[in-house]
Amino acid sequence: MPEEKKIKRILKVGLDEASSLSSFVERPVPTEKEVATFERVVGREVREQEIDSNFSEIYLDKKGGQVDVQKMNIKKRPIFIVRLFKRLLILALIAVAAYFVYTYWFSSSNDVSGLDFKISAPENILAGEEFFYQVTYQNPTKYILSHARLEIQYPANFVLTAASVAPSSGNYGWDLPDISPGAVNSLTITGRLIGQPDSVNVIVGYLSYLPGTLSSQFKKETSASTIVSGLGFNVDLSYSSTGFINQDNEIILVLSDVKENYLGDFNIAFTLPVEANASVVTAGASKATTTPISAGTSTKIIVTKTGGASWQVSNLLQVSGRQEIPLAYKVKQKSDNLEIKVRLEKKIESGEAYVFWEKSFKPELVSSDLNLTMILNGSKNDGALTFGQPLHYSLAYSNRGAVAYKDAVIMAVLNSDFLNWSSLVDEKKGEVGDQTIIWTKNEVPELAEIKPGIEGTIDFSLNLSAFKDSDQGKALSVVSYGQYSLNNKAIKNDENKSNTITSLINSDLSLSEAILYFNSDNLPVGSGPLPPKVGERTSVKVYWTVKNNLHELTDARVVLTLPSYVAWDNNNTTNVGSIYYDSATHQVIWEIGRLPVSVYRADAEFGISLTPTESDRNRILVLSPGTTVSATDTTTKDTITWKTEAKTTKLEDDDIAGLSNSGRVE
Repeated sequence: MPEEKKIKRILKVGLDEASSLSSFVERPVPTEKEVATFERVVGREVREQEIDSNFSEIYLDKKGGQVDVQKMNIKKRPIFIVRLFKRLLILALIAVAAYFVYTYWFSSSNDVSGLDFKISAPENILAGEEFFYQVTYQNPTKYILSHARLEIQYPANFVLTAASVAPSSGNYGWDLPDISPGAVNSLTITGRLIGQPDSVNVIVGYLSYLPGTLSSQFKKETSASTIVSGLGFNVDLSYSSTGFINQDNEIILVLSDVKENYLGDFNIAFTLPVEANASVVTAGASKATTTPISAGTSTKIIVTKTGGASWQVSNLLQVSGRQEIPLAYKVKQKSDNLEIKVRLEKKIESGEAYVFWEKSFKPELVSSDLNLTMILNGSKNDGALTFGQPLHYSLAYSNRGAVAYKDAVIMAVLNSDFLNWSSLVDEKKGEVGDQTIIWTKNEVPELAEIKPGIEGTIDFSLNLSAFKDSDQGKALSVVSYGQYSLNNKAIKNDENKSNTITSLINSDLSLSEAILYFNSDNLPVGSGPLPPKVGERTSVKVYWTVKNNLHELTDARVVLTLPSYVAWDNNNTTNVGSIYYDSATHQVIWEIGRLPVSVYRADAEFGISLTPTESDRNRILVLSPGTTVSATDTTTKDTITWKTEAKTTKLEDDDIAGLSNSGRVE
C-alpha cells in the first residue's frame, strides 16, 4: 500500500509538471514490481472515473444541466398506449367469460351421457317386511331425453306389491315420458323380500334414452343391495343323529322368541331321497305347543297338511317362549348317504314359493328294533356348555320291534376333561367306570325284559368343573353317547350306539363386582355417613372386572339395573369400551364390544349414591340386585351370560367399612 500511494502521488505530480528529457534521464528506471503496481493502480483509477462519469450522466438533463432529485416530474404516457391497455383488458375479460360459458354449456351440459340415475334401498330389513325402492333420474343436459325406457331386475326373493307409476310391461318395465333439461323425476316400487337371514339381495336398474335429435341410444345402469337381517323369530330343528329303519324317527321344529312375524302363515316342506323310500308324518295340531299367554287365548299352532311332504303353519304367536311342532320321518330301506332337507317357505297367490329357512341332516341308519337315544339338557343335538353348568342326561330306550329283548345292558359314555364326577346324581346307582356309567337288570329291573312297545328312561346328572389356569390346552368339549347290548353280553365299541352329542364348552367369561367406600389402598372413595342415615347422602364406588382368555368374544355387554332409590353419580372410567347411564331404564350399561383373547381383563368403575327416607330406617338396602354380563362366543356361536350376587349397604366387599358398618339405615 505505501508503494501505491507513492505512485499515485507521482502520477498526480507528473500530470501537472512538464516533462523533459533531462528530467526523464535523471529519474531511476522502475523495477518490474513497481511497473505491475503502476498498471494496477492506473486500471483502478480509470474504472473510478468511468463510474463517476456514468452517475453524472444520470443526474444531467438533456441540456447538460444538473437534475434536482428532490422534485419529481411525472411524464404522461401517450394516449394510444392507454387505449391499447384498456382494449387488452376487455379482451381478457371476454376470453375468461367465454371459457366459463364453454365449460358449462359445451363441456358439462353437452355430455349426452350425463344422466344421473340411482336406486335407493334400505340396508337391512326383516324377512317379509314391506319396504320400498326409490328410483330417481335427473337430466343435467341441455337436451330433451326422449324414448326413455326403465327396466328393473329384482332380487330373486323380491315380491312386488305396488308401484307409484304403473309398469308398461310386466312388473319390470316402464316407458317413461320425455325428460326435460334439468328435470328430476322418481318412482317408488314397494314390495317384500322373503329370503334367508344374512342373505344379500341386489336390485339392478337399466335406463335407456335418446338425447335430442340423435338416433343413437344411450343406456345407464345402477344397483342397490339390501340384507335380510333376520326372520323376526328364531328357528331350530331338534333331531337324533341316529335313525331307525322302518320306524318313526322324531323331529321337532322349534320356533322361539317371536318378536315380529311379517311372514304370516308359512309352509314346512321336506326333500327326501327317493332311493331310501322315505316319508314324513306330523303329529298334527293336537301336539303342537306354545307358551301360554293369558286365559282364553289360543296357545296352539295350527298345522295343516297341504299335500305330499308339506304342511302349512298358522297361528304363530308373538311370544318369547318356545313353540314346538313335532314331526317324524320313516326310512324303509338302507341308504348309504341319506340326507333329509327341511325348509320353511312362503307361498304367494301366484303359487310361487320363497324359501326363508333351510336345514339338512344325515342320520346314521340303524336296523335294530331297540332304540336308544341320548338327550342332554333337553336336546338331542350338538350344543354349547358353560363351565360349572349342571348337565342333565337322559338315556331313552324303546322296543319298536315284534319280539322282546332280554337282559339288556345300557352304558352312557361321557368323554371330557371337565366333568366333575364327584357331583354325579344317579338314582339308579349305575356302575361308574372310566368316564362311563353302566346299568344292568340289577340296577334297572325293567332291563330284564323289554317287551314290544315298552319304553323307559334312565336319568342322571353331573356338573362341569370350573376352569382353572392349569386347564390350558385341554379339549374344550364334552362328547356323549349311549350303547347297549343284550343277553348280558359285554358292550363293544361299535355296537348299537345311540346318537352322539358333541358339546363345545364356552369361553371362561366372568364378571366380578365390588361396591366400596374404601378402595384397595384403604383410601376413601365414598362420602357421607356410614352406615347411611335418613335424609343424608352417602356415595360409594362400584368396580367391575370382566375376565376372558379362551375364545374371542363379540357383543360383550354389562348391565346393572339400579334400584329406584339409588342414583347414578357418573364419575366413571373404563379401559375398554364405554360406560353410560340410561335414565329411561335406570340402567348402568357398559358396552365392551369385541373382546379378543389378547385382552384378558377389562375394568370399569363409577359412582352411585342414596339418600334414605324415613321408611328405610333400620333396613339394609340393596345397592345392586346383581349385574349381568353377556357376550357371543365366536367359537361355539353361543351367547354366554354371567350374573353377580346382590350387593347391599353392608358393603360386603369392603373390609374396612365392615369394621363399623352394619348396613342398617340409621
